[in-house]
Amino acid sequence: MTYFFFGTLMDREVLATVLDRPVAADELSRAWLHGYQRVRAANTSYPILVPAPGVVVGGVVFQPKDDRDDVRIRHFENGEYAERWLSIHLAGGRRLAARVFFALEVLQATDEAWDLAAWASAHKAAFLEQCREWMCDCAACDREPAALSRTRS
Repeated sequence: MTYFFFGTLMDREVLATVLDRPVAADELSRAWLHGYQRVRAANTSYPILVPAPGVVVGGVVFQPKDDRDDVRIRHFENGEYAERWLSIHLAGGRRLAARVFFALEVLQATDEAWDLAAWASAHKAAFLEQCREWMCDCAACDREPAALSRTRS
């Protein structure tokens, strides 16, 4: 199971907060998604993807180490995003199927392009605090990995 991250989860500190563990640099690899554009969602600091023929979105691929990582990522995205499997491009021209999170109707697109560095400068500190709060109510996150695989749907 592989994820393509295009927004805040590209930041290792945010991902480490979500996973509740350190994230090594080699756990994230550059990747690209064709046919979409990354824009800021209305009333938030984070992005969503919108269809855009001919446009390429840069991001990273991530492979969860275990069921706990997977459960925590899904919890983080729950309520505002739903996952879809798409073909992404890796360095060297390879393609890979990965899960990509797309905004649900609760998030509306703006016309404002979203940039990770600009977001980090303006919003990261407050977002990390929010992220810690969001992850506190992840009921499955405290269970053992074996128990997680039995409870997932």
